Amino acid sequence: MTRLRSLVDMLGAARELSVRHRLLTPSSQWMEGVASLPDYLRVCRARVEASRADLDAAADPRAVVDGNSPFLLEPGAGSGRTILMTHGLSDSPFLMRDIGEWFRARGFRVLSMQLPGHGTRPGDLLDVRWQDWLRAQRALIDFLEEEGDELYLLGFSLGAIISLYQALHAPRFRALFLFSPAIRVTRLVRLACPLAAAGRWLPRAAWFDVQPDTDSFKYESLTNRAICEVYRLILAHRRLATLTRLDTPLFVAASENDATIDSRAILGWFARQQGAPRRMLYYSTGSPDVPAGVRVIGASLPERRIRSYAHTALLSAPDNPHYGEGGALRFCTHYYRLDPDKYRRCKAGEEDCLGEMFDESDDCRVLRRLTWNPRWDEMLDEIGRFLDAL
Repeated sequence: MTRLRSLVDMLGAARELSVRHRLLTPSSQWMEGVASLPDYLRVCRARVEASRADLDAAADPRAVVDGNSPFLLEPGAGSGRTILMTHGLSDSPFLMRDIGEWFRARGFRVLSMQLPGHGTRPGDLLDVRWQDWLRAQRALIDFLEEEGDELYLLGFSLGAIISLYQALHAPRFRALFLFSPAIRVTRLVRLACPLAAAGRWLPRAAWFDVQPDTDSFKYESLTNRAICEVYRLILAHRRLATLTRLDTPLFVAASENDATIDSRAILGWFARQQGAPRRMLYYSTGSPDVPAGVRVIGASLPERRIRSYAHTALLSAPDNPHYGEGGALRFCTHYYRLDPDKYRRCKAGEEDCLGEMFDESDDCRVLRRLTWNPRWDEMLDEIGRFLDAL
């Protein structure tokens, strides 16, 4: 009865919803008025400035706008190589800043895109469709291809499966870099689709969770519609993969302890790929059997209180000012409803260890989700060797 009462309270808690939970820009309109890459950068930035309800309270409003807007990094000298980077669900282009700077230093022109519904307010994910995500990325691919550079795609989680779909649909890319690709998710995700539909009559049902959204560069409140569309995209990719073969060179990285996606499914998928070269890093706390081309990297670092690698750990450097080791953000959302005392302790920096959420143990009662890659330089070295092999 207690659980049932909690569910009823959650679904009826419309008082939790605020202006940030209202739809402002339908995702189908995200690319309106965009006829060029400069148009895209300008339109997206103006949308962020007009949509963020937290700018007045932000310590550095310009940094919030910069981090949530798409960005273009130009190399010191042209190399004829461009990489398009796509973030994950509920994230923003800010997630790609560290890896983007590394690629620019290697002579790449770097564009980090903003997926429709992201970077503005969580409510903009109330009507999103996976086709809108693909359409926005495809338009940017077309703009970049007009300039004649070799084109590479890099994606994280949702951004990785979007990039993979594009490569299957039109195999015209020099290489793919996929971090924690959403090849498969739990079947329970399917429940998000009927709940999203129910949200038409019961507004709180449209939301998987509603949280304070203290992270300036990532939604903590998330709609069921967005989760449902990720699931539909995964099914669409699965259908497309039965019709065509991927021959594009691949670099993949994933964590065995990932609580968001099925990392074992990534290993199985990687084993079936035939592009060359192909390389994968698999962060594990054990000694798993892995396919050829996969390097296992230890994810447990007791001397640094790191228990495991989280879904959120791969793409931020240790010195990232927001997500890094000494950064401003402490990822504790997994405790927000389940254990308010642990949430308070985690937010106060009183955690026992860091790792993937729900990976607690007797000696780690309070776990903060890891948001940076402790072996960042090692990963960059592997990417460099992969590029050399191309």
